[in-house]
Amino acid sequence: MRVAGIDGYKDGWIAVVVDAGDFTRAFTVWASSLVDLIKANAIKLALVDMPIGLSTGPHDRPVEDAARQVLKGKASSLFNAPCRQALGCVDYHAASLTNAEVLGKKLSKQTWNICPKISEVDDAVRQLSQVQMHEAHPEVSFAMLSGAPILASKKSAKGLIARAGYIAKLGFDLVRLAAPLDDKHTSAPDDLIDAAVLAWSATRVHSNTHVTFPNSPTTDSLGLEMAIYA
Repeated sequence: MRVAGIDGYKDGWIAVVVDAGDFTRAFTVWASSLVDLIKANAIKLALVDMPIGLSTGPHDRPVEDAARQVLKGKASSLFNAPCRQALGCVDYHAASLTNAEVLGKKLSKQTWNICPKISEVDDAVRQLSQVQMHEAHPEVSFAMLSGAPILASKKSAKGLIARAGYIAKLGFDLVRLAAPLDDKHTSAPDDLIDAAVLAWSATRVHSNTHVTFPNSPTTDSLGLEMAIYA
């Protein structure tokens, strides 16, 4: 089965694709549209670094609090998803007020900035019903891979090298993965590393050796599962 780890970036989506669990031959693809990326590359199972399944109130999803338990010292890397009602708002002020009314807390600017991508994933999950698509988070995957959270920022040299080291030990060829990305490509180096560790988690889902946060996922008002897979 062809699986992928997918991360969003400024101009679209970047994916590391793995066939039949062979990390040595994994390759990188990208597209402006998530649906197009998945269809064009015949991906059957994808882990996406973006919230899937949204609360309509009055409480937050159980996802973030559950995942923070394995991110001690790194919990701030995982921020709360918006309520579903906030996705329909036209600006940050309206979205933040709506989130406060529904969930009792305002929306962070960081969350608002990714709301278009959350909406795109929300549509893609329902449009591509034949594809297994699950929410994931790179820092949770790295915690599972390394046995503990990687505390150094992924934007720092120390943090990036540490994460790349774990990816390389799995058998991923980092030179091969980076080869298609020329100087004009707008994704950051850590986007590629994040996609790779999500691809590793995707192979765990395929072999049913993964974990979910929370252990017993619930669904949202549209029937979408709310859980981080790792």
